[in-house]
Amino acid sequence: MWKTIYTGISGIVLLFLVSSCASFATYSAYSRYMFEGKGLFKDQEYAKAQQLFQKAVETRRDGPALTYLAITCYKTGNLDKAEYLIREAENLDPYNYFHLRTKGYKALILLKKDKQEGMAALKEYIDYYRQRAPLMTIDDVDRMWRSRTIDMDSLETLIEEQVSWRENDVEQFYSTGTGFYDRPPWPGGFFR
Repeated sequence: MWKTIYTGISGIVLLFLVSSCASFATYSAYSRYMFEGKGLFKDQEYAKAQQLFQKAVETRRDGPALTYLAITCYKTGNLDKAEYLIREAENLDPYNYFHLRTKGYKALILLKKDKQEGMAALKEYIDYYRQRAPLMTIDDVDRMWRSRTIDMDSLETLIEEQVSWRENDVEQFYSTGTGFYDRPPWPGGFFR
């Protein structure tokens, strides 16, 4: 009887160790694809970045990987695939700090495909941004939305600046506990 119990427990431990190693390897590959893809993306090598983001999506289908894959499709002119991917990313992971990038690029993609739907998505982005981030450049985006006159190059630059600033600040807070998000939720709070 003890031999059966020992064999069963050993099997469970072995299964746990094998699955842990597989999970670590999968996450390691995903992280590498995302890191290298972002580097190529920053260098504006969108086709090469797209290949890496596709591998990241195949490894782990989540909001950030789908969003970057959608953005590279947008940058390379494949708007139908970009729209499909950005909508999936939006529905898949709505509470990730990365979601602002998803909303911003959803607006850009839709503005190129259907101005009316794009304007509605841009309004969603503006409202979402105002609740979460402090850059005043959102007023420039809001002016474009209100006037219904969209300069796509300027809008893309503003959105990229806004989402990058927020992501960097959130990542700073996660890693060091400092930055914009290291503040009380009200002025003068926590006796600072």
